[in-house]
Amino acid sequence: MRILVNGLPIEETPHYGKRVLIDTMILCYAYDALSPAHKEARAVLTAALLGYIRGHISYQNLAEFYSVMTGRRVKAPLPPREALKIVEALIRSRRLTKLAPANYVEALRHAARLGLRGGEVFDAVLAYTCRGVVDYIWTENVEDFRHYTDFLRVENPLEWRWEIVE
Repeated sequence: MRILVNGLPIEETPHYGKRVLIDTMILCYAYDALSPAHKEARAVLTAALLGYIRGHISYQNLAEFYSVMTGRRVKAPLPPREALKIVEALIRSRRLTKLAPANYVEALRHAARLGLRGGEVFDAVLAYTCRGVVDYIWTENVEDFRHYTDFLRVENPLEWRWEIVE
């Protein structure tokens, strides 16, 4: 199996070997066959699972994945047991590094300084969990991480053309 990005084997792209946190919605799209981004997100996750990128996920992402995939945000929600099976499989994966939430106080201080509220606080915790561990966060919501570009590069991999070649 090969992964192509914009028509090139991933090994020939600047993405090969990147230390990347895969954000929640990319995980969701990878498992939501009805999502318009399913094919691309599935290829992103497959690239991590095959070791083409150094993929990371946080336990926060896994909790968010479970919440989204069993709720009303998807057209065909998963039964809780099915969502749990996926979460457990991702946790067992040896290719994905799992990150426990870290640097809470620093993240909350940052959030307070900027006046962040609601879901923006969880983005702060995620960004500070990644600090010094990954170089990139791959997310559809690039703008949500604009406050962290001094220590974290943010890219939307769904803007690239991904393909899995069997």
